[in-house]
Amino acid sequence: MGASFMEVFLSEGIVASVVFAFLLRRSKSVQLPQSAKEWAWLALAGVTSLGVGSFLFLSFSLGPVAIGATLLFLYLPQIYLFSILSSRHAFRWSQLASVIILLLGAAIATDALSVFQGLESKGALLAGFAASVCYATIFLITPRISQHSSATFRSLFLSLANVLGSLLVLSSLPITRGEISSEPISFVALALVLGFVGQAIPIIAMMKGIPLAGSSLSGVLASTELPIAVISSALILDEAITLQRGAGVVLVFLGIVLFNLRSSK
Repeated sequence: MGASFMEVFLSEGIVASVVFAFLLRRSKSVQLPQSAKEWAWLALAGVTSLGVGSFLFLSFSLGPVAIGATLLFLYLPQIYLFSILSSRHAFRWSQLASVIILLLGAAIATDALSVFQGLESKGALLAGFAASVCYATIFLITPRISQHSSATFRSLFLSLANVLGSLLVLSSLPITRGEISSEPISFVALALVLGFVGQAIPIIAMMKGIPLAGSSLSGVLASTELPIAVISSALILDEAITLQRGAGVVLVFLGIVLFNLRSSK
């Protein structure tokens, strides 16, 4: 409807902030960070949350969507490598293979190889990689910040960080602004839907789920976003599922199964 990516991100953040503020008000007990160090870790989570949306949308605007969508999957090897080096996770060849299969599946499903060959701007590549670093950071630090604050408060904090950061970017960089059409009712309706689906549900699910499942397993499970995107685009947007896309989706699911093959739970 003429809105820029950052304006969409801002509207999502506003809706999600209202939702979490309501949930927090209804909550019987609220756990807040106590020390400056705990607040610093939470602030880092807020900055990286803003970074995911900002860098990913920047990558989309500088090049084909396939670039950002594929490079975002680089969060997987970053999480796995950090987990190995920090002794949080025992090294397994099968799990390393699953990460490689997931990356390959993502590249095939998005037809990234042909897109990368014709790409002239390196900005989309840098922005996509930066988004993956921010995304990996969220998975890695969420278990730490979950010890000092409740999931609802963390979700509200991240949403407010997205709102404030988006306003700062939009006010300082005119290039990030769009031309919203003269259909305010339709725009607000879409903003409400995107706010729930795009931020409220994902953020609260991550804040509750990552501490329970762990960074590595959560990162692998989150990779189901690509198969879901391919399947839903076929059901909702009537996009064709080509043999290549289908093969990429199968590889992603195969990687997820392989990663959990020896898991006891």
